[in-house]
Amino acid sequence: MAETGQGRPTIRDVAEAAGVATSTVSRAFSRPGRVSTETAERIYRVARELGYRQAPVPHLDLHERTRLVAMCVADVMNPVFSAMTKGAYAGAAEAGYGVVLVDANESAEVEAKTLERFIDSVDGFLFASSRMSDNALRHLAGIRPTFMLSRRVPGVNSVTPDTSIVMREAFDHLVGLGHAHLTYLSGPSTSWQDGIRWRALSDRSRQNGTHLQHLGPFSPTLRGGAMAYRAWRKRPTTGVIAYNDLMAIGFMREASADGCSVPGDVSLIGCDDIPFAQLLALPLTTVRINQYLIGVNAARGLLSIVGSNTPRSDVRDVVTPTDLAVRGSTGPTS
Repeated sequence: MAETGQGRPTIRDVAEAAGVATSTVSRAFSRPGRVSTETAERIYRVARELGYRQAPVPHLDLHERTRLVAMCVADVMNPVFSAMTKGAYAGAAEAGYGVVLVDANESAEVEAKTLERFIDSVDGFLFASSRMSDNALRHLAGIRPTFMLSRRVPGVNSVTPDTSIVMREAFDHLVGLGHAHLTYLSGPSTSWQDGIRWRALSDRSRQNGTHLQHLGPFSPTLRGGAMAYRAWRKRPTTGVIAYNDLMAIGFMREASADGCSVPGDVSLIGCDDIPFAQLLALPLTTVRINQYLIGVNAARGLLSIVGSNTPRSDVRDVVTPTDLAVRGSTGPTS
């Protein structure tokens, strides 16, 4: 740890090393939405290298607590977050808390600027598939108790689905049906889960020698799925695994319009098991994740910290079970 001659590093030392004003460093730690992402990242990195430690925010006394937590989701239009949010609301209600919902609109910048408004108004943060950097999230976790949902950040509490194992099961399911050439349609490049899913599939591909190609990134939406289909059409394989159900459904709709049969010409697997995945004319084979349970566990975990003297250094990583729901969108190669 680098120190000045007077002892521990100061905010002035951080400002000098980062090439910014002390007021900018102060804003980066207290109001991150008012500092550009690039500048904030540089300040957090320099602070860590110097060993600078921000004065912790005092834990609120019971009578000072707001009885509110802020929950930031990547996109409120995505059905995945409906179930997750419902679970968080239920878990918070058990402790007499309310939830303020924040829509990040798949943007780290929007996320940071919106959350800035709530820093002094909530007792904790829930981040569902946050697109913010690890450094920014660790910083916020130092201000208020924090839980990550469907993402892990070293040093921050989390609840994540066990997707690595089930993605390998999805891969093996297609191989077992005779598919020797597979495609993974990736989601946002900033998605932690996307990286986990791709690594699990690519590891399995190397283990058994099955060909696997990566296409993307694509938006995790119906439109993104349609775009993914058009990219896949140029480099077709008989088996496809999509980042999420919305992409898979968009892919399937575009395939149908193009005269491509699912599962006759291509077998398709989604991920999440959103409510209407099994209600489609052709029910979707998908990785089943209990998003409601993730929300409940995260809210309970967060509020157990808020309501106790548990040190924030005692990080909790909770893993929830997953499984593969085999339906009509997968079948043997023709």
